[in-house]
Amino acid sequence: MNRTSWGMRFNQHSEYKRFSTAENMPDCPDWFEQRQFNVWQEEGLIVWNNVDKKIEALNGSYTLRLLNQLESQDNWKTEGISVTKLVYEFSFEAHPRGRRKKTEQKTETTSTGTKPFYKEMLHLPAEAGPELIELINANKSIISNMAKMEKKRYDDAIHQFIEAALDFSHKEETEKFDFSARQFQWLPNGSNRWMCKHLTAEGRVCVDETKWFWCACTKRQGSLEKSEHFKEFSSAIEWVETELVNITNNPELPDLSSHIRTEQERKEALTKLRHKLQSSPFWIDPSVIEPDNISFKILIHIEATPTKFDTITTRCGDTIRVNERFPGPSKLATIINLDRDQFNFTQPLGDNSDWHLITSLTTFYQENSAAEQSQKAWNQSRIAQQFKEKYIRRARYGYQEVETGFEIYLGACESSDDPWWIPETRAGHMEQLAFRESISYSLDANDFRDFLGLSTQSVTDDQILHIMHSTRANSKHIPEAKKVESKIWLAKHASD
Repeated sequence: MNRTSWGMRFNQHSEYKRFSTAENMPDCPDWFEQRQFNVWQEEGLIVWNNVDKKIEALNGSYTLRLLNQLESQDNWKTEGISVTKLVYEFSFEAHPRGRRKKTEQKTETTSTGTKPFYKEMLHLPAEAGPELIELINANKSIISNMAKMEKKRYDDAIHQFIEAALDFSHKEETEKFDFSARQFQWLPNGSNRWMCKHLTAEGRVCVDETKWFWCACTKRQGSLEKSEHFKEFSSAIEWVETELVNITNNPELPDLSSHIRTEQERKEALTKLRHKLQSSPFWIDPSVIEPDNISFKILIHIEATPTKFDTITTRCGDTIRVNERFPGPSKLATIINLDRDQFNFTQPLGDNSDWHLITSLTTFYQENSAAEQSQKAWNQSRIAQQFKEKYIRRARYGYQEVETGFEIYLGACESSDDPWWIPETRAGHMEQLAFRESISYSLDANDFRDFLGLSTQSVTDDQILHIMHSTRANSKHIPEAKKVESKIWLAKHASD
């Protein structure tokens, strides 16, 4: 849009044409030089005054500001249009030229600054107003998006500048700090992160998520974290060291692992319990529960990794997974390429859990057939591939005796730091079955608790009795009268 004394155009994108091509563009003023031609190609609203030989490029924000002035004010209709930009102006008082006489005092160079203000960069006649309003409104949606992006770039730049300044300040603060004078040994644990230990407690100091403050925290196993925020690094260190002393001077909370007996304690309790049962009328010999015939099913154990999860960072800087989502049976069957019409998929720990137990719907009467079909199913699946790609944490396969539940494994996918537990022997499995039925037959809650290796804090008598009565009710080796007693007990306590 060229006029005798002024012109305007809108560039949705910047152009990069050579100055030598300017004479071939009909709307390009002939007074342009290289600088003006470069401005003429910039992104945004371009306005120029042919009389004053001035040109300005207005970004999205300045263009919307100009539109608001044109639509809300009328003075431009008589005074013309003032195109302004926000500027800073500084003035300097320089030394006078020439040599300074020895008797003259040295004058200091001074500068004065002013607050930012909108300065007129270019003036357009009033008749340009209607066409300016029309041009801006025709491209308003594009200009508004430009203004949003400009604000985002400005905010990002300010944020990066502040972060860089804060990082520099934090680094300088830690470099000047004398760690050798502290009562505990502090070790770096990442960028702007420090930690120390005292007996069973641990302390950390790190920059918090805002980058403005130092977060100091202390914790001990079995207790909640305690934290505070400080402006100064030294104050955070002081607080942590004081808290570590206070924590370790207080008695520790009970260790939850104490509710589970050690392996040695459990062995001693089981030996004592076995002798007690063998001399009682409740003992069921392992040979008694040996079935006349044995059948088999293919067996696959899979522990999957979560497909989705959220993470939260504690004030001490620990990252914790929450809201983990695991694949269900249908999705897992697709992932590992197993036909759900041929296999039964269950999640023993409930929906949205990592452990999947897969068994064949077909029962095999020959052990070698079960082994062959199990190997075939494994080879045709994509379990090994999914393990390699970290979608499966570990998996193993084999076959299971239907009547006894004994499991025979042919192979596994596992990592050295997360192996499967060592399978039990068949003799040991049968003895455990007989042991369990014998204790359930006796209905002695304390004996069953010893059998499980748990303490009274971890499982109640009612829970123990429910397990024992369920075992008695479904047993093939306990007298029928006792089985009926257990079925009646279970019916009475069904709502418990």
